[in-house]
Amino acid sequence: MKHYTPITIRFRDLDSLGHVNNAVFITYVEQGRIGYFRKVIGRNHDWSKFGTLLAHTSIDYHHPIYLEDELFCGVEISSVGEKSFEVQFDLIVKKEDGSETTCATGKNVLVCFDNVAFKTAPVPQEWSEKVEKFNSAPTN
Repeated sequence: MKHYTPITIRFRDLDSLGHVNNAVFITYVEQGRIGYFRKVIGRNHDWSKFGTLLAHTSIDYHHPIYLEDELFCGVEISSVGEKSFEVQFDLIVKKEDGSETTCATGKNVLVCFDNVAFKTAPVPQEWSEKVEKFNSAPTN
């Protein structure tokens, strides 16, 4: 199941052609991941002690994004490993008529990192359980 986070498009995100610069798409995905973690892992997690590092990102661009678009980033964790997990994402523009346009799709690999010990760490069991519960919940 994907969690969708609304994304605010800023004027500074635009390039000289009037659409969102391709590098900004990755920032939007980061916002989507934050929204996902707040929903699934919770808002009380202390990220200064234990968090994640971005180990890999890939993105396919399908359609430009413009300033006035109603943009959402959909995020789901598709697989959990020993110390890492794979995140699938898409950037979707919702139109006034209810239709949607997929502007980008891709994946991230995140590695768990213990900021106190300053080394990689196993994915917490609690996180795996919360992800599984979220993924198996019925969609609306």
